Amino acid sequence: VAGMLPDKARAAVGEQVVNSMVGDRKECTASGGRAALDRLVDRLSQASGTGTRFKVRVVDWGLLNAFAVPGEQIVLTRAIITQAKSPEEVAGVLAHEMGHGLELHPETSIVRVIGLTAALELMTGGGGALANIGLGLTQLSYTRVAERQADARGLALLEKSQIAASGLIDFFRRIGELEGKRGASKEWSIFRSHPESEERARSAAARPTYPTRPALDAQEWQALRAICGVAKPEPPTPEKK
Repeated sequence: VAGMLPDKARAAVGEQVVNSMVGDRKECTASGGRAALDRLVDRLSQASGTGTRFKVRVVDWGLLNAFAVPGEQIVLTRAIITQAKSPEEVAGVLAHEMGHGLELHPETSIVRVIGLTAALELMTGGGGALANIGLGLTQLSYTRVAERQADARGLALLEKSQIAASGLIDFFRRIGELEGKRGASKEWSIFRSHPESEERARSAAARPTYPTRPALDAQEWQALRAICGVAKPEPPTPEKK
């Protein structure tokens, strides 16, 4: 059913999800950073072989998160970029979210949330279902199976783009360390339904090596890090006592 949703409906639902989740936080659009991000997005999008060009937005938000929404749309937070240690880490996160989009995981979650009747209304161009979706879509989540599918798709995109998977591996390992330190903190609850980060890192590291070239050059990387006007790492969030 998700695969039958018209592109226009998927894009409209995606926009509504983004607006619901982001609220009044500003979008980061510094020209140099935007150009660097566009270059990276184009490189990964072309690797999919589908002719799809993902739309990626950066939001000035201190939460360490990234999410895919219907209509080949992705949101990165400021913290994902400023806490990344390399452009390969950002590329890895992007590739993983693109994996969700290519597998239609956001659309599948939408259908589960709104039900078959409303989904059929969207297919036939009805606006009522879209108007009534509301904030419930901000609670969308993926199964562990879906996460592993997105990992596999993302790693394939990185390989075809000749971008090292080491960035995604490093990201998984750092998330695993932070999960251990912060325990059940609400801030990290987004990762609870995911497979264990160390397991994901091991799986990615076990793949055969391949030729690579930098995801971005040094100048582009610095521009991307300053896309929100923040060129220094995010300060660590104090642990709960």
